[in-house]
Amino acid sequence: RWYNTRDTAKYEPFMKKAKKVTDSISTSTSTLPRSRKLKDLALTKLDRVIQKEGESHCSIEDSIAALDLYKKARGKWEKVMEYKVGRTQEIECDQAMFDEE
Repeated sequence: RWYNTRDTAKYEPFMKKAKKVTDSISTSTSTLPRSRKLKDLALTKLDRVIQKEGESHCSIEDSIAALDLYKKARGKWEKVMEYKVGRTQEIECDQAMFDEE
């Protein structure tokens, strides 16, 4: 199930804040945060260099960095997940009651 996954690309505190985009033709604003590269997160959050330029990509190194990022944010991350799971269950329950009517 979705709630068993912890993805550093989808955890909002690890994401880039949305930027306003303005050009001469139109003005559009995106309010959605964007995911950051694991390489950048490891450097800024863990002070660790991974995926070095010109070297082979190491999936073990990436996995360790992702796990360390999770461990660093575990307390807050799990509170967010607890809320999301609870809210999903409420919505599913409401939908089931609505379907019975």
